[in-house]
Amino acid sequence: QNNLIKMYGGANEAANAGCSAQPVVGEPVVPGRAIYPGMREVIPNVDPDKFEVLGADMQILSYSLANGETVQSVPGALNFMDPAIKMTVACDDGCSRCLSGTSCILTQFTNHGNDGAVVALTPKFPAKIIPVPLEKKVYRAKNGAFFANSGGVSINYRWDCCTATCCCSGQGCIHQTLSGDGTSFIAAMGTLMTKELYAGETIIVDTNSLVAWDDSVKLSIRRTGGFFTCCCGGEGLFNTVLTGPGQVFIQSMSIDKFKASLSRAAAASAGGPSNVQMAR
Repeated sequence: QNNLIKMYGGANEAANAGCSAQPVVGEPVVPGRAIYPGMREVIPNVDPDKFEVLGADMQILSYSLANGETVQSVPGALNFMDPAIKMTVACDDGCSRCLSGTSCILTQFTNHGNDGAVVALTPKFPAKIIPVPLEKKVYRAKNGAFFANSGGVSINYRWDCCTATCCCSGQGCIHQTLSGDGTSFIAAMGTLMTKELYAGETIIVDTNSLVAWDDSVKLSIRRTGGFFTCCCGGEGLFNTVLTGPGQVFIQSMSIDKFKASLSRAAAASAGGPSNVQMAR
């Protein structure tokens, strides 16, 4: 049984029947005027023989390993596993992973028993999971978005040498890159949306809301407005601008925004200042 994706904005977004091509499948629905054209809500695709994403929120990645097969994740992601699965760590390319915002060391789970041993992994913050079959493409992702992978996935980094975007786009001067022919699993919060931008198409995104984007997508910025808008509109000085072609993933609640809301609530209940910052 296929999981479905809510698709909005027209039937030009074709349904995808296989999990090897896209992280989501779906069917078109009648578009509404209030829905951004072509925007889709992400519901993870599954491969019943290999993995499933369990739960509606704070999800679990349940992965079935063949004998000798390995899946790897950031440290501290284990939920439960079969006794035949043994844990080791990978230290190769640690510097590149650190610069990309991921742990220098990854935890590897290898099945030393019969086919079908299951390991269950969870992100280290309240998150949903996006499976992204890379198919030798390159995706850029928010620092720390990588959660786990199977198959051949390279976690690396690229410098953003544009002063404007590295300072004001919300992604920093170093972007995490995911490439290879395996499947990468990305963690993000809130409602997750995706859109396939055609060549030259542009969308404006809050600087905290962008999760991942195809390497072919151009990243730039746009001023939010005049003096009073920048100071009092709540969006800062700039919004992030994405120009196609390529796919983008957007979250409704970033971890930074979530922490800020908790710190304000904690400060208010304690009678302290509302600008108290929680430690990362």
